[in-house]
Amino acid sequence: MKDQSKTKQVLIQELVSLRRRIAGLEQSESERKQADEALRESEQRLASIYNTVGDVIFHLAVEPAGQFRFISVNSAFLKVTGLSPEMVVGRTVNEIIPEPSLTMAIGKYRQAIAENTIVRWEEISDYPTGRLTGVVSIAPVFDDKGTCTNLVGSVHDITERKQAEEQLHASLQEKELLLREVHHRVKSNMQVISGLLDLQARSTRNPELTGMLNESQSRIQSMAMIHEKFYNSKDFTRIDLVVYVRDLSQELFQLLKINPGKIDLIVQTDGDVYVDIDKAIPCGLILNELISNALKHAFPGDRQGKLQILINETKNTEIEIVVRDNGVGLPDDVDIHQPRSVGLHLVNGLVRNQLSGQMEVRRDAGTEILFKFPL
Repeated sequence: MKDQSKTKQVLIQELVSLRRRIAGLEQSESERKQADEALRESEQRLASIYNTVGDVIFHLAVEPAGQFRFISVNSAFLKVTGLSPEMVVGRTVNEIIPEPSLTMAIGKYRQAIAENTIVRWEEISDYPTGRLTGVVSIAPVFDDKGTCTNLVGSVHDITERKQAEEQLHASLQEKELLLREVHHRVKSNMQVISGLLDLQARSTRNPELTGMLNESQSRIQSMAMIHEKFYNSKDFTRIDLVVYVRDLSQELFQLLKINPGKIDLIVQTDGDVYVDIDKAIPCGLILNELISNALKHAFPGDRQGKLQILINETKNTEIEIVVRDNGVGLPDDVDIHQPRSVGLHLVNGLVRNQLSGQMEVRRDAGTEILFKFPL
């Protein structure tokens, strides 16, 4: 009886163990089925993304002989090339990609493998469906042994963006040409006016009238020179103020027939100073008046001297200009803020009203006029 009981107990234990193994197998089979279903759904989602994304996507096998063969391509690839899957899959890139894109592509593939990195470049390719300008990206895939077995690539179409950029560039060039022509015509018209004033000045016998006409001619020339600077510049938004002042000073020396050996001209600056046309024109007129006054009145007779023009951009985003001479100085009865002469009245109005600036005068060892205005 004891042996039968023992045998029964062993059978029960084996039965329980068998049931557990069967339950485990059933659970494993269920888990396998769930895993297979999840994998199938994941593959479907990936395939959906693969074929609905707008970018061209392709998958290449890297063969031992150095060939690159298409494993799969998405629908965007087929649409761009005008080919069917049967015409692409299984073929090498040499059979599909046209030159000169092919040579560049193979070079980039090899670079990505050698450097184990994603490589990007821009290329233009001609296909039966048309020309494609795209940004190509290629990424290598390595196995456990460190051998590159696959390449995954994409092409982002930038054809429309490039066309828009070209149209924008052409439009910009056209506007620059028109703006350049405007500055040229304004300068030419001012030169015509200046020439008429010169003819009028030559024809009159009234010295006072001649002086007034010459002053007006000088002011017009200073404005014409600004338009000439913009016409000859690559930047139509601003001009180099220091270069302009040097040219204006030389022009005034010639206009007033000043012997260069009589007055030393010094133009100093701590760096490049640029102003736009809205500030360049009033600034040019102010400097025209101040430099002309210094050349005409500061060094009477054979007196020699020095004329300094200091131009700097301050830390407060202001431009500060100093016109200084070591001549005879301003008369004591001249108030620069309430001037009686047309020239100084013009200067005062331009500084305050056109430049929203400030001006001050110093009379030590000659005359120094400082004016500053915000950029």
